[in-house]
Amino acid sequence: MAICNMCKGAPSSSALWEQKAMCIQRVELATDYTAYVEYSDTPMPKKTLTYVSHEASRTGAPLFLYNALSRMNPIDWDQQVLLLRDGSLKKSFADLHPTRVYKEFWWKALCHTKKTPDLYYLNSHSYSFLHQAQQEGVPALCHVHEVPLSFAHESPETLELLRTYPLSYLAVSRYVENMLVSMGIERKKIRYCPSGIDVVHWKRRSSGEKLRHKIGIPSDAIVIGMSGQVVSLKGVDIWIEMAKMLTKNHPEKKWHFVWVGGVSKYEPDYLQMMQQEVQDAGLSQCIHFVGEQRDPRSYYEVFDIFTLTSRMESLSLVCLENAMMGTPVIAFSAAGGPQEFGNHGFVELVQDMNAQFMVNAVLSMHEDLKRQRELQEKAAIIIPQMYSIDTSVSTMKDEIQRVFSDVQLLKMHCDEY
Repeated sequence: MAICNMCKGAPSSSALWEQKAMCIQRVELATDYTAYVEYSDTPMPKKTLTYVSHEASRTGAPLFLYNALSRMNPIDWDQQVLLLRDGSLKKSFADLHPTRVYKEFWWKALCHTKKTPDLYYLNSHSYSFLHQAQQEGVPALCHVHEVPLSFAHESPETLELLRTYPLSYLAVSRYVENMLVSMGIERKKIRYCPSGIDVVHWKRRSSGEKLRHKIGIPSDAIVIGMSGQVVSLKGVDIWIEMAKMLTKNHPEKKWHFVWVGGVSKYEPDYLQMMQQEVQDAGLSQCIHFVGEQRDPRSYYEVFDIFTLTSRMESLSLVCLENAMMGTPVIAFSAAGGPQEFGNHGFVELVQDMNAQFMVNAVLSMHEDLKRQRELQEKAAIIIPQMYSIDTSVSTMKDEIQRVFSDVQLLKMHCDEY
């Protein structure tokens, strides 16, 4: 059946699908015959899209979504944000778009009294909400930021729904794209959309001397940095073990270590455990946990080398941020996402995931000024080209528009579910 251009913009509401036409448009078909299709000359109402975030913390996926939404203009649809859990970013989201915190009984009641959205955009760790989307008959697009371990606690029903219900998927890295394929999702439904950063913001603006003095770090110390929530998946134990080895085996150098990031409510005691380990090792004066920072750039300016000790990463925005600032970045290849940074030549990859190999990489990097310059030069070229948040936003907008425009796809989806 031929569909006119105006009809291609129709929302998925069954009432609008059956709306009687008011005039006729001539459509030329590829088979060289002419068909006439009906459409309404009344402007169609704006489509509505609800972004669903698993929480409002100042961590990777929620922070990326906020930064992306702050740049997503102009658009042809109405937007709102639904947070499955509250957090420090809620006010920031609310400054951009109407924002609510999800309560199941309240949301279901609300859906009975007002029109449901035309599309749900599920951003990371929010896949349990697919059950709600299915009940409402609203299509979904999933922006996947997870590593394989993230799905270990999802129910078989949710995993099956994740595999079959979404119309399309955005994958933040090739690593994530391959993971989705291994889960049984067709590659043709997956679009590569690497998370990007604000390349203008992440520029080094100072030497970091003032903050070094405030923290208690000598100006001639070598500062090894890391950023992320203080959880076991981020390899805090590996990072501390690396610090022990460097200070013990190379005491001729003044080593200091700075970790930027807060405590996770899922592992509330982990920071205390790690701090006790630091104290037992007698390293409290040179290992600094500085907590969550609203804008960590000033802390990154203190770093001489950034070491990503994560056991798994879907991509790693903090790698991009530090590399863009000209800081040499070292990461474990086995972590997953950072592999593509190494392939592009602006991150040094360590093949074996243990503290000794990270120590060797740190010592080598500190002495090799030529290698540091090579990483800096590659980062300055490649990150703005491939990992700018403006590129991410463009891909997101294009995929949303593609889904909205594909009337047949939306109708088939509604009929199926």
